[in-house]
Amino acid sequence: MSLADAFAAHLGWQPFGHRPNCAQPVWEVDQQMESDRRRGRWSGPEHACPNEDCGHHDRYDRVAVRLLCRSCDTVHVVSGEVRITRMTTTASIGYGQAPKRLGGLWLYPGPPMLDWRDAGPGEYLCSLKRVTRLTEEDIVGAISEGRGARGGTTWSAGALPTWRSSVIDRPYAYPVFASVNGDTTFRTVAAAAKWVKSEVDAAAGTKTKEDQDR
Repeated sequence: MSLADAFAAHLGWQPFGHRPNCAQPVWEVDQQMESDRRRGRWSGPEHACPNEDCGHHDRYDRVAVRLLCRSCDTVHVVSGEVRITRMTTTASIGYGQAPKRLGGLWLYPGPPMLDWRDAGPGEYLCSLKRVTRLTEEDIVGAISEGRGARGGTTWSAGALPTWRSSVIDRPYAYPVFASVNGDTTFRTVAAAAKWVKSEVDAAAGTKTKEDQDR
């Protein structure tokens, strides 16, 4: 895993909307699966496959996910032909875990660096405040796990991101950090968080002085 996986876990996701003034905005989520569904005459082109043994040119598996809010009578139905379903955990995908307070920042976990059980987050996104859902404006830095010369765990950090459109097809912008720790690594996440906070505070102090001089 890389730091990009942490950004992918938190950014670029859009929530399903309820109707205005919904009294209890809670989704009831169900899924429906159909195997070997026959494609209708007007349901799109036949499946083309270079494998001559492929036998499902006019048949496909269909999955539909239905989100229902009984409070505002809103329903979202998402359906598609590719059925890829897996059960996992918040620790594995790097989203849904509670942030923790370290070094004066709120740290939002990303996925583990290694696919080991109980490996722990391999990345953290840093925010000055606790929020329900991170946005680009909330993120002031990032912390990433690495390995030292003897294989021990080290941590690197970047602070003060600016956001640029990605050169590849991503649903979110990509950060470029104004400050990075360079060759100096940190032994703990807390130490890396303190460094990020110091860079943010220093930048804020510089801006304040510039404003006073105007």
